[in-house]
Amino acid sequence: MGGGAAGGLGSIPGTAFGGATDPGMLQLQEGFRIIPSIMVGERYDSNVFYAPKTPGLNREDFVTTTVPQVRGLYVGSLVSVNAMASAVGEYYAKNTALSYVGTNTGAIVDASKLVSQLREGTRLTVFDTYSYTPQPPAFLTGDLSGQGTNPFVRGFQTGRANMQSNVFGANLSVPITQVVSVIGGYTNGFIKFGSSELQQPGSLLDTTYVTYTAGLSMMASRRDTVTLNAVNSEYNSGAQGSFATRGGTVGWTHLFTPNVSMLSAAGVQQVESNFSRAPSATSIAPLGRLALLWKDDTTTMTVAYNIGVTPSYQFQSQPLLTHVASVSLTQQTAIPDLLGIASANYGRGDEFGSASTSTASSLSYVAWGGTGGLMYRFTPKTFLGLTYSYSNNDQSFGGQSFRIDRQVVQMSLSQAFY
Repeated sequence: MGGGAAGGLGSIPGTAFGGATDPGMLQLQEGFRIIPSIMVGERYDSNVFYAPKTPGLNREDFVTTTVPQVRGLYVGSLVSVNAMASAVGEYYAKNTALSYVGTNTGAIVDASKLVSQLREGTRLTVFDTYSYTPQPPAFLTGDLSGQGTNPFVRGFQTGRANMQSNVFGANLSVPITQVVSVIGGYTNGFIKFGSSELQQPGSLLDTTYVTYTAGLSMMASRRDTVTLNAVNSEYNSGAQGSFATRGGTVGWTHLFTPNVSMLSAAGVQQVESNFSRAPSATSIAPLGRLALLWKDDTTTMTVAYNIGVTPSYQFQSQPLLTHVASVSLTQQTAIPDLLGIASANYGRGDEFGSASTSTASSLSYVAWGGTGGLMYRFTPKTFLGLTYSYSNNDQSFGGQSFRIDRQVVQMSLSQAFY
């Protein structure tokens, strides 16, 4: 998740287009900066309820958005920090009862210099993101990392509902020789649902998960790194039940040129389901990812694909075999200070294993969409943006199909203060 860089700080996971659309994302080499900013926007939204076409339901609206934000950047001799906190206020012209105030916060801490004092070459990063919103996201917009580590953002779209989500993670690498390192990772997250204008009570499921990884990394050459990783995950939906995965991957990272790189991993995992409505079951599923990354002075692009088992948090709890493909691009145009941005996503999820007692309760979805637009930088502190987004989500459950489509046209003005 996330991508890009801010003076070696790293972007907060999930940051759209690597922070290229945020005037508060400065390059900082050392010291400490607090950067307030504000974004105001107006959009036409064809489906503010995230709902299928329903008789008597006017899904269209014009929405005014205000996002005050504070970013804190610190680069010290031992630790670097990139932190952000924002409030999201939205006012709906027609459906005024939908107006709300939400929040997004996130931070990434690079403590590699600190832990390197214990063993030279050790790397440690820790991150956390939190969101409260009535607009559950199906995809990350403009994810430039190709990581795809959030199992709740796989194209699975729920109707409008108050939602809290949090993802915490840490990654550690400890060299044991000049070419071999011990590597490990930990991720812990949750999604919790509150009130909803349209969803039936109990149709959205609070879900928690935890993932552990451990293995070895070997520098096969100056441009190639090979990894072996054990990957274990646990997903829990309370009274609905739980499932766990146990498996491993072989990975390969290759640097084609200083500007072009590839990340890849492939493996298998055993899925053990334990749901209240069905007997326990064990199945074997694929696990992997592939990402191609291009970054130079004018272009940043990622093409990524992920396959794995993720949780369903609508209708009923069960594992889904999901495929997610994405493309994200930022491009400096021939006009100075005019940046083009674009992203496209495709996601598919199908019930996996024997979690359901019959095909009548099977669950699947197919989702796709994209965003395109222009960002004009009047000054390094002032950005004017115009974007268009389209999304389409087809879900099937219990023999019924639900199609959720949405178009959004938005103009925004962002101003940083420093």
